[in-house]
Amino acid sequence: MNKRILGGIAVAGLCAGIAHAEVLEIRGELAAPNREASLLRSVAIERIEGQDGEALARAIEQGLSGTHFDLMGGRAGRNNAEGALTGGVATGVDESPYRRREKRCVEKDSANQKKCVREEEVEVRCRRRIVSVKADLRLVRNRDGRIVYSVTKPFTQESSWCEGREERPAPVEEVIADAIRNLGYSVRGDIAPTLSTYSIRVRESDKGMAKDQAKRFKDLVKLTKRDVRGACAGWAALAPEVPNHPSISFDLGLCAEQAGQYEKALELYHAAARAGASEGREGADRAIRLIAGREDAAIRARWR
Repeated sequence: MNKRILGGIAVAGLCAGIAHAEVLEIRGELAAPNREASLLRSVAIERIEGQDGEALARAIEQGLSGTHFDLMGGRAGRNNAEGALTGGVATGVDESPYRRREKRCVEKDSANQKKCVREEEVEVRCRRRIVSVKADLRLVRNRDGRIVYSVTKPFTQESSWCEGREERPAPVEEVIADAIRNLGYSVRGDIAPTLSTYSIRVRESDKGMAKDQAKRFKDLVKLTKRDVRGACAGWAALAPEVPNHPSISFDLGLCAEQAGQYEKALELYHAAARAGASEGREGADRAIRLIAGREDAAIRARWR
């Protein structure tokens, strides 16, 4: 999920992007949730304690590959990397029997064995299994010893099966391997920026508009399918007639966000939220991360 674009605003020319249905397609760079860790240039993935620690270290390494981080190993990594990631992982499996009552076929048609002619409630033997994985990780900035990232990542999967049924859960080893792989890749989402293309649905409520204004507004919503720029210009022209309308403010916020004008988008999303659009709060949070993402990208650009 990463995102980047630039800013300055002339609303009539806010957007020139692709849209499908009543959505705007946007591309940008979101700052990592942990910005301080994301501004390290190099990371050494050191020992992770536990039976599956080596597998988790490899999963984190694979997750961080392709990001801006220089991944370093061995003695050179320990001595020269800006950050060192360490931790531990514990895995467990708890399996126990239990019984339950359920309807089962106790007599089938003699001519058609697929047809049941009599069911009874019977007691069946079952087993329940709980697989748990918990990783505790921390990333230390080597120059001052500051812990810039500390997290506990739990995973639990409960499954059950009963005699007489074909369904069986995946093998324990496979469940743990998938969990380790997903936990490793989740580190990337925590400490690396995300560049992606995403679609946000426009707000379509015309409540509070006069009849002719509502018709124009709805026509502009439909216009997003083929001409986003025209729809944005139309909403900008309509806005003075219906000041502080939640839908118009939000949709213009989308236009600004698509154009990379994140500060303007933030202002419009706040206005939409104040006017009653719950989507405005989520949009504002996204705009804040986009602004931070652009700032962090500029910092990384100066490294090169």
